[in-house]
Amino acid sequence: MFLTTINNVDRHGVTRRVPMQVLCLGFPRTGTVPMHTALEMLGYNETNHGYKVSTNPRDREMWIEAINAKFFGKGTPYGRKEWDQLLGHTVTDMPHTLFAEELIRAYPEAKVVLTLRDPDRWWRSFADTIGTAIRGPIGVNPWFEPRASVAIRMFWGLALGALFGTPEPAPEAAKARFVAHYDEVRRLVPKERLLEYRVGEGWERLYMCGFLAKQVPAEAFPKVNDTEAYHGHVTRRNRAILRQAALKYVVPAVVAALGIFVYYRGCFKALA
Repeated sequence: MFLTTINNVDRHGVTRRVPMQVLCLGFPRTGTVPMHTALEMLGYNETNHGYKVSTNPRDREMWIEAINAKFFGKGTPYGRKEWDQLLGHTVTDMPHTLFAEELIRAYPEAKVVLTLRDPDRWWRSFADTIGTAIRGPIGVNPWFEPRASVAIRMFWGLALGALFGTPEPAPEAAKARFVAHYDEVRRLVPKERLLEYRVGEGWERLYMCGFLAKQVPAEAFPKVNDTEAYHGHVTRRNRAILRQAALKYVVPAVVAALGIFVYYRGCFKALA
C-alpha cells in the first residue's frame, strides 16, 4: 500500500455512489496502516489513508482548503458535499483525524473505529517515525524531486501544526492532545456505532456484536508498518526514486555524453 507513483486525480465535482461505511479515527501510529489493509481485505476498496494523500497533489489542494478553513479561518468550511467529492468508502489516519467531528456529523450512518494505543508508546513510535521525517529530508527524495518534496513537507507541516498547534510538539503536549482526541470521539459517537480496537486483537474483535457485516478472511490480520517496517518502506521508496532518477537524469546524460564523445572523435579524425 506504500505508494511512490504520483497521480493527478481531480475530485472536484465527483458525486458519491457508495455510502461512507467506516470512519477509522485513531491517531497516526495507532495501527492505521494495518487497519487500512484489513478494510481493503474486507472489500472496502475505496479506503483513504495519509499515504494516498501524499501521492495526489490535487487531493492535497482540497485538504489544504479544508484545514485552512477549520483551523485558520481562511475560506469556507467543508461540508457533506465536499467530503463526498474527496473521500471514498472508508477513511483512516491523518489528515482525516483532524476532522473527526465534521465526518461524524456528515456521515451519521457510518461505523466508527478508534484504534487504541498507550499514549507513551504511541509518542515513542510517532517521534521515531513521522517526527523524524518531518524534521529532516526524507531520504534522497529532495535531491531528485525537490518541488514534490517541498510540497509534501509543507502539507504535512500544516496538517501536524493543525493537529498539535505546532509541527514539532513537546512530548507531554502531544500526549495530552492524543488523549483529548479520543475523549472527544467517545463523546460524539453513540456507543452502538463505536468500536474501540487494538490492532493485536485480530479479526474477531471487529466482528464483535456484528460490528462489521463482512465475512472473516482466511488470512491472518495484517501486521504492517511497525517502526522497523516504516523505515524499511522509506528505504524501498528511496530505491524506487533512485531508479526513476536514473531513467530521468542519468541515462539521458550518458547518451548525451556518448554523443559528444562520438562527435569530437569524428572531428579529431577529420583533422588528422
